[in-house]
Amino acid sequence: MAGLGGEHPGAFTDVEQFNAHAGGISRSGLYQVTEGLWYYNMLTGEVIPWLATDFEYDDGYMGITVNLRDGVEWSDGVAFTAADVAETINMLNSNDTMNRHGDVARCTDEAKVVDDLTVYISFTKTCPRYQWDLLTFRADTGIPMTPHHIFSVQDNPAEFSHYDRAKGWPVVTGPYNLVHTDVEKKIWDLRDDWWGSKTGFHDHPKVQRLIFLPGMNEITMAQMLIANEIDMAFSLTVPNWKAVNAQNDKITTHHKGQPPYGYLDWWPVGLGLNTKRAPFDNVDVRWAISYAINRDEVIEFGFAGGQVVQELPLPKYKPMMKYFEGNADLLEKYPTLEYNPEKSAEHMKKAGFAKDSDGFWAKDGERLSFTIVTFPQHPSTTPGAPVVTQNLRRNGFDVSFVLPTDFVTRIVSGEADAFIWGHAAMRDPYQTFDAYHCRMVPETDLEDVAYPGLYRWCNEEYSALMDQIGDLPVDSPGVAPLFREALEIWLKELPDITLNSTIITLPMNETYWTNWPQVDNQYIHEGFWHRTGYHIFLNLEPVN
Repeated sequence: MAGLGGEHPGAFTDVEQFNAHAGGISRSGLYQVTEGLWYYNMLTGEVIPWLATDFEYDDGYMGITVNLRDGVEWSDGVAFTAADVAETINMLNSNDTMNRHGDVARCTDEAKVVDDLTVYISFTKTCPRYQWDLLTFRADTGIPMTPHHIFSVQDNPAEFSHYDRAKGWPVVTGPYNLVHTDVEKKIWDLRDDWWGSKTGFHDHPKVQRLIFLPGMNEITMAQMLIANEIDMAFSLTVPNWKAVNAQNDKITTHHKGQPPYGYLDWWPVGLGLNTKRAPFDNVDVRWAISYAINRDEVIEFGFAGGQVVQELPLPKYKPMMKYFEGNADLLEKYPTLEYNPEKSAEHMKKAGFAKDSDGFWAKDGERLSFTIVTFPQHPSTTPGAPVVTQNLRRNGFDVSFVLPTDFVTRIVSGEADAFIWGHAAMRDPYQTFDAYHCRMVPETDLEDVAYPGLYRWCNEEYSALMDQIGDLPVDSPGVAPLFREALEIWLKELPDITLNSTIITLPMNETYWTNWPQVDNQYIHEGFWHRTGYHIFLNLEPVN
């Protein structure tokens, strides 16, 4: 499997880091074989109980009881129990140097062991989304559990690498053990004593070895697919997939080689701005940039028709459609997809800009120049970057784009003026739109932000509405009216400029393996770098 999710281009930088709660860790096996309490299939809406069997909230959502599956074991043979869940939650809650501390500390009081298969987590405030937000594996989201018998004896778990091959580390509950790691690849081999097959919970996997390769050039991956050197790749543009398939007809896609080819990912893309920095703190400049982008050209020339335009940063899954349809009038009032150079110019003039002798916008003798940062290789950001840039230049913005290997650092630190990035949601808009909450915003334009608060925009009224949504269960009918109020503020202010969907044309090689996740067999989506990618490895069947 090549390419991961676009990170670690060219080489792994986390060769000996297997602490799931450390920063900078790649999605190269650990997150997949560290099993989740629950999984969520974003294409079908199915919730899959795994290490846990069920849960129950207290009246008033001030705590949750989680019941665990009997017979689960770590790869070193130690039983997986409530102590592992409680230790993980409490460790993250108390250690502000570990990843996910902020998410856990937001409403966690304490996790307590009731018995070996029962854990009770008390909250500091009403928290009806806890099981969904923290305990459910979906794409990149959900807390990986850690072995209590190993992490609890570490002096500083935040600096613990959880890597020692002589001790069998990392220890996981999934059926694969790490056998090799270097800058070029990570290899996990199947073991015979997985709890899932021992207890009859699931058939033993047929895939005997997982080889993860780092992010790499699309053309290199295409050549490897043609030569049957890899089975999956992140990912190909539609023209490159067609070229590969013409030379190797065993390379298929989610829609079996038919439009729209790939699967609809949870990650619609926008042009983000550092709104703490002038002139991006000016709403007229933000709307001017939006009106200057012809999104139909982005789809046609950037993606060869392989994406669709996106009026809101929400994936068009079935549970989401009511938030589009119920707010159609607001989208007409605030036309996020409209290409209108005249309106763009009006907004720039209102913001005090005039075109200089070269036709670029300037103010007080200083030209507005900025650079767009995005992934070196990503199917829904990288191909669109040059087209977005050319659109903006055509309409008076002195813009360039770069694809640096340190793109994440530049965005998170505030160095980037503008960036093409995605948004994550599946069942309701809260996860996406909470990224614009005031609590995410640092004091200055050059401070690290907590992901996903990349936009540095703050509106107190908007944030108060998001707090109210956060106090409601995911499927509550009370979400829609509150979201409508928040959406009107968001649309008027436009802190983030919508662009396109993420439809990932992910090639899957049928030379050696069958039972890939496809449109008529959506047991999971085919994002192998996601936590849910684990289910691909459990379900593949060998050709012979």
